[in-house]
Amino acid sequence: MNNQVTATLKYALLSDTKMNLIADLVRNKGVKESLKMLEFMPKKWARTLYKLIKSATANAVENKGLSVDDLYIERIEVGKGPKIKRIRFTSRSRVSHYEKYRSYVKIVLNTK
Repeated sequence: MNNQVTATLKYALLSDTKMNLIADLVRNKGVKESLKMLEFMPKKWARTLYKLIKSATANAVENKGLSVDDLYIERIEVGKGPKIKRIRFTSRSRVSHYEKYRSYVKIVLNTK
């Protein structure tokens, strides 16, 4: 029986390298343990990953009838999304270009 449950987040407004730093801390851990870690983490994007894990957990409980105690994070895939290109006007009628990075996050939960 396949007990894998997924949740995805598209176009998250942060770079994939920053999200990978947070995702490395909770890979291959239990759901309850990872939620406790992310809840009190001072990083800005830990809250986003916290919400995504809560969403995947809710999918597992509602759709498959699994227990939260048995779930663990099997995989977290973080990928690059499209860049948003912007300009900023500077002195002497010049223009500075900058980019805002986006990322994709996919979480796969499974039972022990």
